[in-house]
Amino acid sequence: MISLRDLTVTQRTMLAAGGTAVLVILAMLLAASDLDLTPFRTLREVHFSGDGTVVETRYNPIALLGIAAIGVAVLALLGLILLGFVRLLSNVFGGAFGGSSKAVMQASSKLDQELSKVLGSIRAHITTNDSYAKSLANAQARLGALPESEQVRVIVSLLVAENERMRNDSNALKTRLEDSQKQIQSLRSSLTEAEEVVLKDPLTGTGNRRQFDVTMEKAIQECQTKVTPLSLVMCDIDHFKRVNDAFGHQVGDELIKMFARVIEGSVRDADTVIRYGGEEFAVILPMTDQDGARVIAERIRRQFESKRLTIRETNQKIGQLTASFGVAQYRTGDDVEALVQRADAKLYDAKSSGRNRVAVFGE
Repeated sequence: MISLRDLTVTQRTMLAAGGTAVLVILAMLLAASDLDLTPFRTLREVHFSGDGTVVETRYNPIALLGIAAIGVAVLALLGLILLGFVRLLSNVFGGAFGGSSKAVMQASSKLDQELSKVLGSIRAHITTNDSYAKSLANAQARLGALPESEQVRVIVSLLVAENERMRNDSNALKTRLEDSQKQIQSLRSSLTEAEEVVLKDPLTGTGNRRQFDVTMEKAIQECQTKVTPLSLVMCDIDHFKRVNDAFGHQVGDELIKMFARVIEGSVRDADTVIRYGGEEFAVILPMTDQDGARVIAERIRRQFESKRLTIRETNQKIGQLTASFGVAQYRTGDDVEALVQRADAKLYDAKSSGRNRVAVFGE
């Protein structure tokens, strides 16, 4: 048997919204029926004598409790919706970051703490509403034993005091919720900043392997849903180890950064450049078939081939720089690993065939 604990926050929110809608519909049907609903709709009854003097005033505890119950239900529904919204944001960000970044974990923890404060405030307000309804019901039970004039004085004093308490509590709740909203907005900004740190390669500023996994999964889903082409280019610098050993790691890092700039300058805004590892890069090309990917890879190859790198301190020229490229297009049934394997295989073919060339899968 499924319990509420087995449901997600979003499912609980939908269930609460549906239940509230059902109650509203039932109330409307009852209002439109021929049933005598006077006991539920009448808040106060005033009885007069023949000369117009007030003989008796009665307050209906059922109607008072009904109003309080409706208020509690509305506040509870708002709380569930707020919980679902904030948890949804937390789940989205948590899925994107992989949960391994300390900054992301700290921001998520603070977000949960702020959410707990919001829910605590709402629960306190619901408790106050319940106490308000009980106070009115108890007053009704005691009024019957008092004279008419004393009843009026007591009920007026009670309503003034309870309304003032409710007003103060509502103002305090409003202030706390506004403060929490500011905190949540600040935490969302922190999560965005953490995402940039977690998904970026510190040397080149391009995406890293985590960014590659996230972007590729999303690109494949869109490719399947919209039935559009998707291509992947794998590339790396030819004879990089030789240059790195001869001129040092600092020069090697500058060479990698220059290669990244050439790639980024040769692709569209919709494309994603990833430092896949070492001197190897991946270029994700959504809405691009194999021929279009070949054109982009050739453009990058020619641009990089034309570059000349000189060591500033010694004015020593490194010589001509080249890179090799492997191109593959998504096929139905592919996962990320299958697409990467085909593009990597063509990159290996390009290097085996003499380097400084583009090899396309299927050719």
